[in-house]
Amino acid sequence: MSAEPQISIPPPRSTEALVYVIDDQREWADELSSVVGRYGYRIRTGYDWQDLESLLAEEQPDAILLDQHLGKVDTVSRLAQLRQMTRAAIIVITANNSEVDRVLGLETGADDFIVKPVSGREVIAWLRARLRRPSEMPAEAPGWRFVEQTRSLFRPNGQPIHLTTAEFELLQALVRSQGQPVSREELSKLAFGRAWRFGDRSVDNAIVVLRRKLGDERVDGCIRTVRGVGYVFVGFP
Repeated sequence: MSAEPQISIPPPRSTEALVYVIDDQREWADELSSVVGRYGYRIRTGYDWQDLESLLAEEQPDAILLDQHLGKVDTVSRLAQLRQMTRAAIIVITANNSEVDRVLGLETGADDFIVKPVSGREVIAWLRARLRRPSEMPAEAPGWRFVEQTRSLFRPNGQPIHLTTAEFELLQALVRSQGQPVSREELSKLAFGRAWRFGDRSVDNAIVVLRRKLGDERVDGCIRTVRGVGYVFVGFP
């Protein structure tokens, strides 16, 4: 975090978006809050799980930057509970690059993971990608309906499928390009706000969870794998 003065992204005048920074390392949390605040975001800072619950009871944020370990609390194990409390975009900041934790976190409510050490520039890029409003909604199959405000997809029978921000962005991109493969590079930029790098499994993990939520986990189902490229959407199940 010491290199923040070198960040070259010009800060906006005001975004009005509210971001919670929750980390039990007070100095780091305060410094990250200061960096994010300089880019026009409203900031509230907490240092443990109880602080987060209290803040959520007072005001709903647009995004939460959440450390994986708050004292003895592993926040990944509480993401399902947290998702019942808020529809905010959630990024888990972790020193653990475990794929098991990532998949579990994505399944239970996280939108993304950032592995420490993390730069302010990476966090700002993530927030800008997450909190932008899409200029258009994807075409919808008969009976299927997207609701942007809650990042939900409704089945023809009215049953909702609640999606994380990353899943919503992925599905939008794939449906807009129905029948045409979309690369991991493009999906990573749209859903996670960062360039895809070899070995990065974030897109693949999110697709696994998205297929499961759609009720079609087959690799040759509604979202098909295109070897060496990415994924293609062929239609709702």
